[in-house]
Amino acid sequence: MKRKFLLLIATIMLTTAIFTGCGSSANTNNLSESEKSSNTQKASASKTSYPVTFDAFDSEGKTYKQTFNDAPKKVITNNQSSTELLLTLGLKDSLIGTGDLDTPIPEALKDDYESIAAIAKKGDAAKEVVVGSGADLVIGRAASFKDDKYGSIPSLNEVGINTYVQSASRMDTNITLDTIIQDVRNVGIIFDVQDKANSLADSMQKSLDDIEANVPTNEARKKVIVIVNYGADSFSVYGANASLQTEMLNVLNADNVIEKGGSGSLENIISTNPDHIIYVTATKNASTDADAVSKILSEPTLQNVTAIKNKSIICVDYTEFMGYGYRTFDCLEKLSSAFYPEIFKK
Repeated sequence: MKRKFLLLIATIMLTTAIFTGCGSSANTNNLSESEKSSNTQKASASKTSYPVTFDAFDSEGKTYKQTFNDAPKKVITNNQSSTELLLTLGLKDSLIGTGDLDTPIPEALKDDYESIAAIAKKGDAAKEVVVGSGADLVIGRAASFKDDKYGSIPSLNEVGINTYVQSASRMDTNITLDTIIQDVRNVGIIFDVQDKANSLADSMQKSLDDIEANVPTNEARKKVIVIVNYGADSFSVYGANASLQTEMLNVLNADNVIEKGGSGSLENIISTNPDHIIYVTATKNASTDADAVSKILSEPTLQNVTAIKNKSIICVDYTEFMGYGYRTFDCLEKLSSAFYPEIFKK
């Protein structure tokens, strides 16, 4: 399947045309029934009528109502995929800070990203910077909404800062790919850019629909192992307990054969005999990532493993595979082409 999203990003960032389509009644999955009814009346397909209310979820699944009386104007993002989404939707001027990158940012967004202040390195505490920044919104992944990171949701709310937590980043519940699409639509409502957000979300939905319609489900399920930071005999694996990534593989009629993530061994690869190996690259692992695939392919003890015999190691970057954003659908297309080359053309 052709890669579509870089072209779509450029189109969304350049166009000022108004698209019609899904109304806000489809964009409020995080709301109570009364709030859904209220927001359905207040927001049209291309224009938001404030106030609008969404739920934010912390890493333990606690829920906090967040009401937006107008579009946020001073925004901090706490992860890469939320940064990329806001830049793609043309919201660079609303961004006042972000964290550092997990992986290289798409070329189409590079100049905009470099104009935004980096307020913290990954894993560093940033709450004091956030509180003192004048921000009116922090948006990003659930695990970073803690007081030893970017600030908990209650503590940010106490000083007048709203939050939007990417629903796809929740660890307390099973996540589907539809959740990422819904996040895009919700952000469109919050920032009053529903035309651009719905255009992007519709494209993501079409990509998912095309893959689901064409993946053969009458064949044996593919066996997959997910490896990160491979160096010599040391590496880590992602397990099937990561619900979003498990859902991605399920769409492709495949299973992660490692139950829980952690340290991996060559014996894990030999005993599970995967059909495909997904290798996840990240900026912090650049030194080991450089020759990881060649090392895995040439490892003498692995030569009878199906994935090695077929040279089926697919490199994806962390933001594609673990980032809860629109590039997850790029990753799905890449994996579908690798798993089913006779069906999905690159």
